[in-house]
Amino acid sequence: MMNECPEPQKNISLMDFIFYCLEKWRWVGICMLLFAIAAGGYKYQETLKGNKLVQNNEVIEEDVKESESYQSTQYYERAIEELEKDLDTQEGYLKNSVVMQLDPYHISTGTLSYFVEGSEHIGSVIAAYSSFVSSGRLAEGLYSVNNKIPVEDLRFLVSFINSTSEVYNIDNSANTIYKIEEEQVIKFAGTGSAVFQIQIRMPENVHDESYMEHAKEIMEEYTSQLQTEVAEHRLTLLSSVQSEMMDSDIQEYQSTVRTAYTTSLRGLQTLKAEFKTFQETKDVQNNVSTTVPTLKNPVSSAIRFAIFGLVLGGILACFILLVLYMLGGKLQDIEEFKNEFGMPLLGLVRVSGNKRKLFGFMDTCFFRLRGGAFAKISYEEQVKMAAANVQTSITGSIQKSGVKKIMLSGTIVEKDVSALCNHLSSELTDVSLSSYKQIVFQSSALKELEDYDGILFLEKRGVSESATILQEKKLALDRNVKVLGTVVVC
Repeated sequence: MMNECPEPQKNISLMDFIFYCLEKWRWVGICMLLFAIAAGGYKYQETLKGNKLVQNNEVIEEDVKESESYQSTQYYERAIEELEKDLDTQEGYLKNSVVMQLDPYHISTGTLSYFVEGSEHIGSVIAAYSSFVSSGRLAEGLYSVNNKIPVEDLRFLVSFINSTSEVYNIDNSANTIYKIEEEQVIKFAGTGSAVFQIQIRMPENVHDESYMEHAKEIMEEYTSQLQTEVAEHRLTLLSSVQSEMMDSDIQEYQSTVRTAYTTSLRGLQTLKAEFKTFQETKDVQNNVSTTVPTLKNPVSSAIRFAIFGLVLGGILACFILLVLYMLGGKLQDIEEFKNEFGMPLLGLVRVSGNKRKLFGFMDTCFFRLRGGAFAKISYEEQVKMAAANVQTSITGSIQKSGVKKIMLSGTIVEKDVSALCNHLSSELTDVSLSSYKQIVFQSSALKELEDYDGILFLEKRGVSESATILQEKKLALDRNVKVLGTVVVC
């Protein structure tokens, strides 16, 4: 149908992209120069710093040689002294710590199992009990009433159980407690109820009954405190069990501490051996002459990096141009103009501007290289050829007698095509041409479009957008105005 606007078939031409990059040679050159200067300057400064560092190291090495015997001896003696102090501390901990004296395969363990109910905020209540035990406040309370075991060890020995092989579940309807086997996580027993455990591990020579009783009293006091601070609830002691079990956590902790002690001991032995070797060879080392350091040439290094930066800058600039070329939506490749926009290309005109640019001859060379023989045609001749193609498009229509008024429209600013409009008006004397309009952006021009028999688009390569060209073509077809074609300026 006439009203339908075909989808554009966008083809990416490699040669067109290459010439597009050549037209932007100033930006490419600036990017290359910036990267070359940055890379070269960076490498130059780094080389100078490296040479200075080498020279400083040489001076320092010479100074160290003069006092190497004294300084090295002090270093080894100080390091050996610190290691010996550290080993004494570790050895004292191994001998005196209650945790280190425990037999991990036979740990006397007291377990308090509690049942919490009667609160809608059961999660917060359980979190409060867990924080009270895990933070060490329960251990501090036990130490205050019985100081047989240091408080540091008590913090490690008292724990809040978050996983167990036995979990209790509550049947609210029967008000009974069931034990679920082969579970690994404490679950809420029901709405507003849960079960948790507190585990107290003690050495064999300490009776943990007193600690269990003190722990019960402390938990009762803390429960009263939580009634007002968190939420009202009932805490019931389900069981108080004392048993002997294996504790892998204590076994792992003891193994880690003993391994650290062994490592420190070996380090001390190694350091003493190195100190002995140093004392035996220091006289020989003092007589060894040092080689003169080789300094790098900062200029040659900077030039190599500048070349690398030049290439990298060019690649980055071309990549940015490729993104702009592909995603910018600009009119670039005119070879496939008819296939892309569904209307003929009536002429390609290079606008002769008076604006002079730096190294403008480069632009002329690239234009001639891209245009080939067409680039040698004068501006006036190009306009006449475009006018002839427009005239052919008018007379080639089946309704050739009906095309008398033609609107000149486009998507670019008027100053880019004002000279072209004047030349076309002087060449096409058989028809009436309007002034330059923009039917996509001007509502008044869109209303006037219905009074014209045909429309001629004037677009500019690299400026006009493909989507806007299709939009203005559709506006003309919707109003049954004959689309003669497009003249592209560059």
